[in-house]
Parts: sequence; structure tokens; C-alpha cells
Amino acid sequence: MAYVHEIKFFFKDDHLYAALFDRPPFFSNEFWIKNVRADEIGIFQLPENVKLEKKYKVESLGIKPFKASKPEFDFLDGLAKKAWTEGGKLLNLGQLF
Repeated sequence: MAYVHEIKFFFKDDHLYAALFDRPPFFSNEFWIKNVRADEIGIFQLPENVKLEKKYKVESLGIKPFKASKPEFDFLDGLAKKAWTEGGKLLNLGQLF
């Protein structure tokens, strides 16, 4: 899980998109989370005085940092949940014998 602290807008296929970023770790200059259509996060037009392809701190746009997850994290979390659930079932089966 990550928190969106920076955002950059761009157009793709005639739709406004937002690239979401968390604060970068000490060993990198950025931490990209994912790209989403802007309307998915409640933004329907480019905010006033905001330029395309420029990264902004979300607070400077009047947005509080919010949770987001990288697709790879969602996959790994789902995989871990499945392993835990299936492992629990196997453990319960073992108690029957």
C-alpha cells in the first residue's frame, strides 16, 4: 500500500489521466504507483493553472494524500491471501485425522 503524494496529468486516447506517485525512497528520485483515468479519482478536467506532464504535490492542488496500491502489490496481496486461506484449509483437514 502506498500514499499518493504527487500527481502528474497527461492525455491518452482522448482521456485525461493521472500518474500517481508516493514519496520516493532514499535510493530513488521517484516512486510511481500507477496511472489511472482522472475521472476515477474524481477529477473531470485539468485543474486551473496546472500543466500537463508536470508533477505536482497533491496538497498544492487541495487534495489530501490518499491510499493507492501498485498493481503488483494487489497481485501479491491476493496471492498471499489465497495461500493463507488454502493453507488454513489443509491445516484443518490434518486435524480430522
